[in-house]
Amino acid sequence: MIKFHQLSILLIVAILSMASSCNKPDDDVTPFDKESLLINFSDNLIAPSLSMLQTTMDQMESDFTGFQGDPTQVNLDILRNSWKDAYLTWQTVKPFDFGPIKSYGFKAATGTYPSDTIKIEANVAAGSYTLASAGNIDAVGLHSLDFLLHRVNALSFFLGDANYMTYTGDVIAKLRSETTTVANAWTSYATTFKASTGTETTSSFSELVNEFNRDYELAKVAKLGIPIGKQSLGIQMPYYLEARNSGISLDLLRQNVLALQRCYHGNAFAMGNSGVGFDDYLIHLERTTLNETINANFSAILAKIDSFSGSMENEMFSNSQGLDELYMLMQGQVISLKTDMTSAFGVLITYQDNDGD
Repeated sequence: MIKFHQLSILLIVAILSMASSCNKPDDDVTPFDKESLLINFSDNLIAPSLSMLQTTMDQMESDFTGFQGDPTQVNLDILRNSWKDAYLTWQTVKPFDFGPIKSYGFKAATGTYPSDTIKIEANVAAGSYTLASAGNIDAVGLHSLDFLLHRVNALSFFLGDANYMTYTGDVIAKLRSETTTVANAWTSYATTFKASTGTETTSSFSELVNEFNRDYELAKVAKLGIPIGKQSLGIQMPYYLEARNSGISLDLLRQNVLALQRCYHGNAFAMGNSGVGFDDYLIHLERTTLNETINANFSAILAKIDSFSGSMENEMFSNSQGLDELYMLMQGQVISLKTDMTSAFGVLITYQDNDGD
């Protein structure tokens, strides 16, 4: 009887051991190759985007030199076009605020908005300023040129005040110089970036996922939500529109969302070739439904943006419901990206936001 009891216990232990082993992950399952993902991002997205930004900044400075030598409306329009090209290209760089882009404060120096126009005019009047100082962060960058180049009667300001021309040139020179510095620094940093494949908060992969999500939320909140009144009890705040003077707010939003969609798919910005992206990682994790949801959300958001015919400011007054619908579409994507995708990756969101998500 005792032997039978001992045999029963041994049998139960054996069964439980087998069950336990069946619940363990298969050691033979190939882990996802995050290094290939980081290599793709560095070589085919980040470095080419910085290179393209260099090209557009160089062109803008060249066009400014032409305008400075012959300040006509035609040459001002040429300069405005090259500024727009640089601003649109910037949308493909801004999701990568880590490494040298972060250490040099490049995102804030290049893309801060709204601009402090009173401070800009005070700098112009003084004729003396330190553009790299923290106090001038909202008086420089691409957005300051929206005011300088596109304000009402802009040409008359250039013709009537030598300081105005000088200040504009100094802002452009600063942008071009800092872009070159950061692009060169990325070349040196790339090897470190590619090798850091862990999920700890300081790893390249974690920083990439965090900044991808953070930039998406900034697009939702700053480019859209704040101007249309989502943080002010429904009171519209057109002052906070990005690029209000030029009227390209929707163009910038579209380019930002498109850049993030390409990041998700690992698609090269320059050639459009598909590489290893976040979608591949989700598919590897057998989260195909989540991947399909994210794809559908991106498509719906871009289609909604394309449905608008005027500037965002015009749409705020003539089609506020349409902008509300766009905001809700973008809000829905936050859950898929920030909650579901990062959870699947085992990445902790380390940034803080105050928009009530």
